[in-house]
Amino acid sequence: MKSSFAPVLLAAAFCALMANGLQASDDGKDSLAPSVTPSPKIPISQEFTLESSYTGKSITKQGSAEIGGVDNINSHFNYVISPQIRDGVLLRFGVDSERNSFGLPPNAALPNTLQSINAIIGADVTPSDKILIRAELHPGIFSDFVNVTGNDFDMPVQIGGTYLWSKDFQIIVGMQIDLKSSYPIIAVPGFRWQIDNKWVLSAIPPKPQLQYQLNNSLTLYTGAEVLGGTYRVNNGFGSNHGHITPAANNLNGQIVDFTEIRIGAGFTWKFTPNMSLDISGGYMPYREFDFHEDHIGFDHHDTIFHNNIGDGAPYAAIGLSGSF
Repeated sequence: MKSSFAPVLLAAAFCALMANGLQASDDGKDSLAPSVTPSPKIPISQEFTLESSYTGKSITKQGSAEIGGVDNINSHFNYVISPQIRDGVLLRFGVDSERNSFGLPPNAALPNTLQSINAIIGADVTPSDKILIRAELHPGIFSDFVNVTGNDFDMPVQIGGTYLWSKDFQIIVGMQIDLKSSYPIIAVPGFRWQIDNKWVLSAIPPKPQLQYQLNNSLTLYTGAEVLGGTYRVNNGFGSNHGHITPAANNLNGQIVDFTEIRIGAGFTWKFTPNMSLDISGGYMPYREFDFHEDHIGFDHHDTIFHNNIGDGAPYAAIGLSGSF
């Protein structure tokens, strides 16, 4: 899912991690009945992520006018199943759901909820030993989930590629296409550098990190995260909040790009070979709600709610992930 920048490299970020999963598996040749040809088995992998976080109240403004403190409870669930249909080709089918629940001051012209639920349809392809490519469609509903209509449908496209420069260094490029966003096409580069057997610099948005592997089970890290998405508010949103004329920036049925930037530290504990627990915390220096009309365009808008840099709030996050 998105605020354009936030999910841009989700596809690319996982490509390097999936490299080993793209190798062919032994289907087996034994049969209980020699006269029967066994059906080929399709190797299938699964992955999931379950995350939740709380960002404290930060003073939010529209222009220079202060409207009060806003906090956010974010929750995210992702599940993908990947059948390997041939050597170097995995299909990807799954579901992704994300919800932002905001604590708002009275009469603030902001949505209480911005959330999405969408399918994942895509593939991982390795055209050579050095290159990995992931492409995904994310068709679904991205809105405040008030009086949901067909206008709440969106289908962001994410494409990521990894070039294996060496066993210790990978170059990663990701692109997102979301025609409802203020920035409908964005491409961002990144890299992953295994500095030595303890240190890794993972400069991959939306979660660039410097990591230190304390032991085989525990990794410490510090870094940043960009959280957000692109959503549509309902047709009565502006009227219900007193924004109903062009002079007052009519907000009925508009699109809002939500962005939250975080800086912090945490740890990942791999408590089983397939399961990991992630706990982090830090500071959120900037949050933005950018309202605009539902059309394609690289433009800036006057109806932006934000907090000033430095006038942020602390955050805490916990996540559980697994792959099988």
